[in-house]
Amino acid sequence: MTSLNDSNPGEDLPLSGIRVVDFSGYVAGPFCTMLLGDMGADVIKVESPSGEQWRHQDPFAPGISRSFMALNRNKRSVIINLKDPEDQEKALKLLETADVMVSNFRPGVAERYGLDYDTLKVRFPRLIFTSNTAYGESGPRSQQPGYDLVVQAFSGLLSTNPAPDGGVPKRYAGVALVDFTAGHYMLYGIMCALFQRHRTNKGQKVEASLLEAAMGLQRQRMLTLENVLELPLESGTTITQMAKASESSNSIGARELYYRTYQTADGFVTVGCLNVAQRCLFLKLLQMEDPWHSNPDDIPANKEIDQARRALTATAEQHMRAFSTQEWISRMEAVGIPNAALQMLSQVIRDPQVTDNNFLYEYDFPGYGRVQSVGTGVRVGAGGRVRRPPPKLGEHTEEILQELGLNNHKAGPGSDDRTLLKKSAGERK
Repeated sequence: MTSLNDSNPGEDLPLSGIRVVDFSGYVAGPFCTMLLGDMGADVIKVESPSGEQWRHQDPFAPGISRSFMALNRNKRSVIINLKDPEDQEKALKLLETADVMVSNFRPGVAERYGLDYDTLKVRFPRLIFTSNTAYGESGPRSQQPGYDLVVQAFSGLLSTNPAPDGGVPKRYAGVALVDFTAGHYMLYGIMCALFQRHRTNKGQKVEASLLEAAMGLQRQRMLTLENVLELPLESGTTITQMAKASESSNSIGARELYYRTYQTADGFVTVGCLNVAQRCLFLKLLQMEDPWHSNPDDIPANKEIDQARRALTATAEQHMRAFSTQEWISRMEAVGIPNAALQMLSQVIRDPQVTDNNFLYEYDFPGYGRVQSVGTGVRVGAGGRVRRPPPKLGEHTEEILQELGLNNHKAGPGSDDRTLLKKSAGERK
């Protein structure tokens, strides 16, 4: 496991020397900036006096929650009250030292605080301005707030996971799937903009949205080709359409042999046979024959074929319940069938496949003990690491304001704040 390293501030990491000022909250923005911090960026989290919202989502201690800890390591926290004109000036001072700004302000808020792109690009031409919205910056819903589940509904993602009984569909995943996807898109945009700035010496705007992220998860479903692959509008209410989708999903599941989860004698095992050779191996293992194995996604031509394929699936289910999960894993691994046991999260974090690859970061959280947290998700050289635990609210306010040449409350009379500023993003060569 990768451990906290206080002795090395990160000069050897890929993003060492890059400063990120993070005005974002909740999931997508903080996730993006945490990944930047993992790779060495100096991430400064700007918080209101009451703190970022996620601190207070089911907290286990005042101002600290599991959700906040999972998204905010490798950051410093500074309290800046953007509703206060004097603190707005502090925010601008901070942006003078920044390479990247990240925000997810509600519509109109950035303009109210003078932190919108059109204003900042004049003052800080090298700044990379990154924003994440719910629906995009134009269009009839651009002024509406939205969260992961809400956008799952609007984007059609929710409709692809119909309830078996045809009723109210469930959330597509038990995690903030759209938020995390948007965070990755933001990160991708920032890295592209940094690379382009290296060539042009100019910053630019990076835009992401939850809606586009949700659509990105459905690329295969949302591709159309004139007169060949289409998405025709269906008749009836959404209720009747979801009932129809449920019936179709149930039918596909009742015929599915090769890409699904089976119950075993003592648990569950998932198989993934995506090509003909793997499907043949699976049939041989179960001592079965399937005339339709070359194209199992093909819709049955008639009711008789449909019933025959459902019977095959029922037979496979019966066979799979005859042996333990480990027995099936051993048999499938011996012949090269992709498979895995269904694991609970408590098993995953202890699995040697996870620990041997250092997929978890481990560090001390002062006053509470040892933390295990999912790592960066990618290796660049030796990989990222935890240099700082998630910050307490305003933990670094004094430190950061001193770096800017400001005191805890306001700039001293007659002081020349510029003398202690790092070279600004607008001045660097």
